[in-house]
Amino acid sequence: MSEANYNTIKRGEFVGIVDYLRNNHMAMMAVCCMLPVIVIVGLQAAGIGGWWLFPLAAVVCVGSHMLMMALPSKKGGKACH
Repeated sequence: MSEANYNTIKRGEFVGIVDYLRNNHMAMMAVCCMLPVIVIVGLQAAGIGGWWLFPLAAVVCVGSHMLMMALPSKKGGKACH
């Protein structure tokens, strides 16, 4: 398989996942709830940490939920709320 074909397939898979998330409220909520956990674990694994880590995770949580509410779904309306 050529490199161009491989990249096209990977991009198509990514677009498919994004479309699935836009139309599935439970999946969007799961992603938004996992973001703060991923931020905390990733920063601690990189050796970065401190008292500011948990407030940063709270900001990521609230920000991701606000973004989720603002983005339209593929159906044309709001994805949720």
